[in-house]
Amino acid sequence: MLIIKPIQDKKDQEEYCALCGCEYDVDCLAYGAFVDEKFVGICQFIYLTDGAHIVSLRQARGEDDLDALFIMGRQAMNFIDLSGTRKAWYDDVTDGMTADFIYRLGFDKRDDGNGGTAYFVDLTGFFENPCAHGKAGSATSDE
Repeated sequence: MLIIKPIQDKKDQEEYCALCGCEYDVDCLAYGAFVDEKFVGICQFIYLTDGAHIVSLRQARGEDDLDALFIMGRQAMNFIDLSGTRKAWYDDVTDGMTADFIYRLGFDKRDDGNGGTAYFVDLTGFFENPCAHGKAGSATSDE
């Protein structure tokens, strides 16, 4: 059974980050994904002046459960939305998930204003029809 839950203890968060090969950030909130009570991944996110940022969304080394990570990523996005923040950024592009996975979550690639690119989603109304999001990276249709 998949369980996504907040990581309340910072020592646990640090340990889980080490298991996933990502940098621990004491200022981040975090969720952990557990399948049959076994830790399989972490999502760290933080609120900044320009919106919320998913800092890391990673699987534990040796694990391969992208569905669990997808659900955890969406749960973090829902929490961000419920907190009243509408702008969300996905920052974990160097060593994290593939572009297709990030698009599936609902983020779109755009100019970051500094000559680079960033992944962004406006969460306004996102969870009113969440299955309609995350199609940007998929093949286009004739609709």
